[in-house]
Amino acid sequence: MKRILNIAAGKCMPIDMPSKDRLFLVNLDLMYAHAEDLAKVEDINSRLEAASNGDESMKTLTDDKLFLFKVNMDAFKFMEQVSFKFDEIACYRFLEHVDKDRVLYFIYLMSSCLKVGGTVDIVVPDYDNLCQRVLDEEPGAEGWEAHDILVTTEIVNHPSDPHASIWTEKRLKHFFTLEGRFKTLNLVTYYMFDGRDIYIRYQAERIK
Repeated sequence: MKRILNIAAGKCMPIDMPSKDRLFLVNLDLMYAHAEDLAKVEDINSRLEAASNGDESMKTLTDDKLFLFKVNMDAFKFMEQVSFKFDEIACYRFLEHVDKDRVLYFIYLMSSCLKVGGTVDIVVPDYDNLCQRVLDEEPGAEGWEAHDILVTTEIVNHPSDPHASIWTEKRLKHFFTLEGRFKTLNLVTYYMFDGRDIYIRYQAERIK
């Protein structure tokens, strides 16, 4: 059974959902505060243990292959408390909200929640892409208002949920490999996500 942690999931499922394997999926997001059938980190620990021991009784009714759990919890606190290792962590449009001085700790926590050989799948705004758009822009030209909304939003975002760290191809490779826990597997620039090609998709493997 493949075990995936989907950080800041919202309504978004992991991009490469396995279609044949049985899947234990934890969707983690503070927006689930009023959702029904929420699980707690203690539930996840016990159910992962039950699943690893072949216990079928803990399955949620999604289909016969998917064990799906929603958790309303801060990502840092969840990763600090979960006791089982995942095969994959999906983290889309969240890393840029992590404060710069907490980035390395966040990456460490992801590595601590992954088994060796497990992978992270990251999607973040590409500041190389965005900065080039700013350099090339013509304020007042046709279509500029939509361009301005996109660029401004992705660079600074709303004050209630600001972007707190900058990501580029070089920064992703640097920070994820800095302490030797990960190696880069794949990186795609101009990645199309949610209808916009201003993202990087970065995948890395835990190696120790």
